[in-house]
Amino acid sequence: MKYIYRIFIFLTVVLLLGALGLTFMFMPRGEKLSENENTKREETIDEPRKASVFNEDKDIVNILLIGIDSSEVTYEVDEDSKRADTIMVLSIDPKINKVRLLSVPRDTRYKIKGYDNYRINAAYSRGGIELQVSSVEDLLGIDINHYITVNYEAVKELVDAIGGVEVYTPEYKYTDPSTIPPLVIDFEEGLHLLDGEESVKYLRIRKLYENQDLDRIKAQQGFIMALFDKMKNPKMILKLPKLISIANRHIETDLSYAELSYLAYYGLSLEKDDINMELLEGEMRKGSPLYYVDYDNAKYQARSFAKLRDNTEEISDENLTEEEREEKLKNEELRNRIDRESGGVSSSNEEDV
Repeated sequence: MKYIYRIFIFLTVVLLLGALGLTFMFMPRGEKLSENENTKREETIDEPRKASVFNEDKDIVNILLIGIDSSEVTYEVDEDSKRADTIMVLSIDPKINKVRLLSVPRDTRYKIKGYDNYRINAAYSRGGIELQVSSVEDLLGIDINHYITVNYEAVKELVDAIGGVEVYTPEYKYTDPSTIPPLVIDFEEGLHLLDGEESVKYLRIRKLYENQDLDRIKAQQGFIMALFDKMKNPKMILKLPKLISIANRHIETDLSYAELSYLAYYGLSLEKDDINMELLEGEMRKGSPLYYVDYDNAKYQARSFAKLRDNTEEISDENLTEEEREEKLKNEELRNRIDRESGGVSSSNEEDV
């Protein structure tokens, strides 16, 4: 049985993939970006139009990130076997400019309403994105404002587009003949610049780890930060139009291109310390393939991000180095710029154009 990589990440999808794009029109849920006529007309625009995803009160925005695998396999797969391989909730607080990426293990025990399924990721195959969204909302006790789904081809093309990602790989050799073509992983231990195909293989590594899924999530989060470091290069902003094209082919979302574009530039205004990665707290139990969470604790953990507003103090410029002050000023100028270009109002509050 093949083990598909599980990654659907803020920087890969929201920040980079045009996290990602153009126009003020919302698309129906589940419609691919490439099917939107406004998208086709505006694909050649070098500087994408932007529309804020934040309201005037600067409330926290929660975006459900879903990784879907579409690889061919040698064994028969029915339609209902298609499940979400990655589930993450991206929470953005525009008031304090902090971001949290909360990973929800796909094997988290959760009774899907109306079905005899007890894995949180089964919601996607049973009821599509609507049921997946409502299930995550019920599990975590928070509202999901938007969703994005992506397949792994986007990761391959993205990494190639930015010139690869440097990560430390373990020595690992593995062959899975059930995929078409067969998956062959052959890594030597050390620091390597991985291209898109090698990155996907790295993200698929599972059996090497003692706690397979949980340790792989940690490896994925390390990959995210390596990606973030690469994207902080000022030259990378010039690649956003190409990333928009990648997004157009591989993601589905209820966000407009203009909102995705806003998020892309907003993400570039953040520093590594502004991004917090968490794993939904829980445990594996002997003899069970499921990941068990305390539902009250899950809700408490998910809602704790909002409490940062009350506990975050503004750091005085006097306590910053000259380089840190310059970086802070640059980030503030970038956020002010995209607010001016978007009019500072969410596109959902605007008239159709």
